[in-house]
Amino acid sequence: MRIMIFGTGIIFFRFWPYLDKKQVVCLIDNNTNKIGKYIDGVKIVSPDELMYYDYDAVLILSLHYLEMKKQLAELGVSESIVYHYGEIGNLFRREITICNGGQRSALDIWIHGNCNNKKILLLSHELSRTGASIALMNMARILRKMGHSVIYAGVVGGTLIQELEADGLEYICDWGFVSQEEQKECIEKFDMAVICSYGLKMYVQEYSGLCIPILWWIHEAEEFYRGKMETSGVGENVHVYCGGKYAREIFQAHYKASDTKILQYCIPEDESAAAGRKGASDRICIALIGTVCKRKAQDVLLRAVSSLSLEYQERLEVLMVGSVLKAEQNYWDTQESLVKGLENVRMIGEVSQKELAQIYQGLDVLVCPSRDDPMPIVVTQAMMYGKVCIISENVGQVEFIRQGENGFIFHSQDELTALLKWVVDNKDKMADIGKRARQIYEQNFSDWVMEEKLRLFIEDNVQH
Repeated sequence: MRIMIFGTGIIFFRFWPYLDKKQVVCLIDNNTNKIGKYIDGVKIVSPDELMYYDYDAVLILSLHYLEMKKQLAELGVSESIVYHYGEIGNLFRREITICNGGQRSALDIWIHGNCNNKKILLLSHELSRTGASIALMNMARILRKMGHSVIYAGVVGGTLIQELEADGLEYICDWGFVSQEEQKECIEKFDMAVICSYGLKMYVQEYSGLCIPILWWIHEAEEFYRGKMETSGVGENVHVYCGGKYAREIFQAHYKASDTKILQYCIPEDESAAAGRKGASDRICIALIGTVCKRKAQDVLLRAVSSLSLEYQERLEVLMVGSVLKAEQNYWDTQESLVKGLENVRMIGEVSQKELAQIYQGLDVLVCPSRDDPMPIVVTQAMMYGKVCIISENVGQVEFIRQGENGFIFHSQDELTALLKWVVDNKDKMADIGKRARQIYEQNFSDWVMEEKLRLFIEDNVQH
């Protein structure tokens, strides 16, 4: 099969590692700055150059698929050979395989072996170590503890597979490559499904009207709401839950008639979390943890640190934890000069949850300067470890923060700089603020809170 791929942005990079490059004739993009360049040896061309290539299908890997589909039609491409990223399975038609501990089994065998328990499918956009995927993994653990049989499915795979394997959770790593027909046949063999993230709205539409309840769990920031989905496309079997007030406000701004409830994610308790800071240092250790991209605003923290006097800079140790989002490499390239000019800043790539726990234990302060972040999981994790959190006004946890008592909120880069100076000058006050931050975790994000809400949902919506 010869495939043309239209779009080389965020969605493209999510699927690209899992595609057979030998089948890809070329890449298409409307961005003139990309045309003529190559990705892994595959050339990017203009849509106007389609006529010079032989191909069997065009796969749109972009959030703007409706506009791009119309553009292809105007170029004479038949609608019958155009697929969007929610239809990849109709191209490749892989069989559903359940993985666990290096073993693989067929779906029907798993269903038969769990016929006496509630069977629940959880679907994530990818099996990655990102906030939404980790939140869904923690939900899977809770449901399993409640006695249910759980399958964690990812549209594509990722490094979270290592965590799932270590925890003994069963998973499907290529749900997106299964045909839509087989996906629906599979889902109807479960008692309920959880679909995590607004980005999977096409899957929600596809499964609306099925005979099982679907909990659509939404955490997204404003920038993810590109192109509306008609609320009439959501069946009565779909129940919308948002991960906090901020996420619900964003969702309801786009779907005013939608009835939504709140379901916060949970963070499993680490027995060492309340033990305080590990390691001794004269420096205040602060960290920004998250995917490197403009939305996470690493640049804001770097500029705030660089504006401190040398005396204050020398008393700080700054960790930047997370991998660079490929689609935003240009953003990070512009920040590297700041990093090179700051001797106290250390870059750390993506880490496992176990490695992240060690980082939290050595921290004094977590900084989350995000430009738009409804409920970042790293802030709650830091609270669990009793760490002081300094967050921007655009971060969902602002609803829990009492300024100076259990954390800090800032509204500008200058305010962040002032707060960094404050923590250096008031190191003796940090432990008490951290203890009160931990109370936020205990009261809102611990296992028992989620378990109770899931129990009520299952009682009200799942057949007994």
